[in-house]
Amino acid sequence: MAIKLFSKLFSRKKRIAMTSDEAFLSDESDEPRDEVPKEEPAPQTEPAAEEASAGDAKAEDAPAEQPEEAAADTPESDEAPAAEEAKAEEPEPEPLPPQENLCLWLYACLDDPHDVRTPMRPQLIAHFRALNEGSDGFEGTLPSGGRVTCAVRTDLGFVREQAGYLKTRFADTFPADRDVWNAAMMQIELFNTRVECTLAPPYSEDDAAKFADAVYAAAEPLRGFVVNEGMELYRWDRRLVIAPDGRTDFSVFMPIRRGLAVSNPAEAAAADEARMRRSIAILKKHGVESARLDMPVQAREADARLRTPEEIIGRMAALFACAVKAQAYTSPREVAAPAAWSLNAIKKLDTQYGVNRLFTAKEAEYVVRSPESQHETYLMRFEDCAVLLWALRMYELDWPAGRADVAAIARVIRDADTETILRLARPRPLNDILNMHDVTYRLHSVCVREGDAAFTGTKPDHDVVYERHYALNWLVAVDGISDWDMIVPKT
Repeated sequence: MAIKLFSKLFSRKKRIAMTSDEAFLSDESDEPRDEVPKEEPAPQTEPAAEEASAGDAKAEDAPAEQPEEAAADTPESDEAPAAEEAKAEEPEPEPLPPQENLCLWLYACLDDPHDVRTPMRPQLIAHFRALNEGSDGFEGTLPSGGRVTCAVRTDLGFVREQAGYLKTRFADTFPADRDVWNAAMMQIELFNTRVECTLAPPYSEDDAAKFADAVYAAAEPLRGFVVNEGMELYRWDRRLVIAPDGRTDFSVFMPIRRGLAVSNPAEAAAADEARMRRSIAILKKHGVESARLDMPVQAREADARLRTPEEIIGRMAALFACAVKAQAYTSPREVAAPAAWSLNAIKKLDTQYGVNRLFTAKEAEYVVRSPESQHETYLMRFEDCAVLLWALRMYELDWPAGRADVAAIARVIRDADTETILRLARPRPLNDILNMHDVTYRLHSVCVREGDAAFTGTKPDHDVVYERHYALNWLVAVDGISDWDMIVPKT
């Protein structure tokens, strides 16, 4: 019963929570409200209402017609006993099956598994009417009164054992994209934290939905994954990673490694150590003096996944479209109708690159709604375009003291299309991307922590450094994060 209920919750048209895309594309849900079952009318002995209405005129002149056999064989005095006999023969309704515990399992790969409760606590407090914390985890009650327990396990042997059992459930899975399956299996192998979340009966379907809401809310700050009783693996944002029947919401999936991949500098390969030393030397030549230069490697070569040229071009085109729209609203030159002008520009870019299907949820919302508070933010996306063009050897990056050459970027993107850029591009190797990333990461850290005081030479534009770090993080999928909207340039 529990599996059927969760299957209904996870697959019903009205999902437990809307995606960002759905949230801005529609202001109101067009889903019908749950209806209260209507009481079944008692069996009628009179003619149906429609028939009676249709025959009102005739009924005044002639009696209601009855079958001759019934009139001959069934006297009026036998009607009541016959009804009672028929009622006695009706089978009694079967009792409802007893409810079972509903379970969801939260898995994560954390820097410090023993601190898993800290980010979970405020999320659970927000969803529970009451919350108690003990040595084994949390116990709380839903607003409706349903009792929930969240048992936390961080002992690596147990977690790996349970993750191994989970992995075997996908042994016979044959998805359309085998790369997604391989990445999902790698993700399972990386888990080092497990939280078993249980909703005890009695509960309603609404209780189960609120229970799932609480678990996903707790998973979000952990960048965790949720497994339901159908053994479907979901990411914290409710996107299906892999199901036993091969279904997935991803065309590209990158495992979340968190600090396991970057927290221990002793594990960095020789190439990473050499890269760090070169980055420090470059920054010192530019007059950067800071103790923060000697930081652990953030993007290891062994963990990096370089984007394909097609991915780079698509991301660049979407960013350029957003930046062009922002420019229409912020440019000092006169744009009589920025909304119409930018709409035409985006239509042209959609013809060239298909940008309307390439926007992230946040980008699509900006393109549709054009909030004034975000114009300056999206105007900076020209800097990200510069980085991506550089990765294709179609633009040069200098010391980030000034803004990118927008006219040069526009000439490349505006006057081409995907196929043209694919033909002209000469993608840089992973080593070049990692070298630029390492320098930018260390420079960004100094900008954030020490400001201009650390620079004896030409001071960089801190906003430009931030955007470069952001784009470079995406290029090599730092921390396994592949979604543009979710990148955080850590310093």
